[in-house]
Amino acid sequence: MELTLWTYEGPPHVGAMRIAASMEGVHYVLHAPQGDTYADLLFTMIERRDRRPPVTYTTFQARDLGGDTAELVKRTIADAVQRFQPEALLVGESCTAELIQDQPGALAAGMDLGGIPMVSLDLPAYSKKENWGAAETFYQLVRGLLKSQVPPPGTPKPSPQRWLQEGRRPRVNLLGPTLLGFRCREDVREITTLLQEHGTDVSVVAPRLMSMSASTRRWPIRSAPGWSAASACRWCAPYRSASTPPKPF
Repeated sequence: MELTLWTYEGPPHVGAMRIAASMEGVHYVLHAPQGDTYADLLFTMIERRDRRPPVTYTTFQARDLGGDTAELVKRTIADAVQRFQPEALLVGESCTAELIQDQPGALAAGMDLGGIPMVSLDLPAYSKKENWGAAETFYQLVRGLLKSQVPPPGTPKPSPQRWLQEGRRPRVNLLGPTLLGFRCREDVREITTLLQEHGTDVSVVAPRLMSMSASTRRWPIRSAPGWSAASACRWCAPYRSASTPPKPF
């Protein structure tokens, strides 16, 4: 008996959807034609979720190309913000919409979103794939939301022995597990158990099923990166108490 494993890696906007669907409070506005909504099936059929991913499509059709699709983008973004009231908004485009060059991120940046942080995603659909898209989305999201917490140049790093001074166990974040990830749920459980057995607590597991308001404040703690969080962890590394970033697991 032979066991065959077949995998398919989609375009980078599918990776962005994985990040948005893994977190609570994040909504993704995707400039895409009507046919690109197939990505919803990845979460309802393969991941077996009981709800659609938090994605709103512009769903333009062939007849819309003769008009102003930029207005369609702005109208879709405004409707999504009003309806879902997200804590953070991702704006991007699919491989087909990239050819139109409407630049939905730039359009969203010029809109009044009521103070909701917006992250524009520039994911080259014809040179990158799904896993890269997930890693880049998570990196842009972390950088966009935590840039206000970056200490000024010259600020001394926290002591690596701070946990001893505070009378607690050392803590670590696990960044990278997502929906549609291969055995991510089991990996998180096993890694958490191993760390706890060695006297280390897990503070945050992200982006999988984490709330923006509950988790982002604790991301600068030393983090162990998975495949979709290596870039984000490298960006956080200068502001953590650790002197060298860990290698991805």
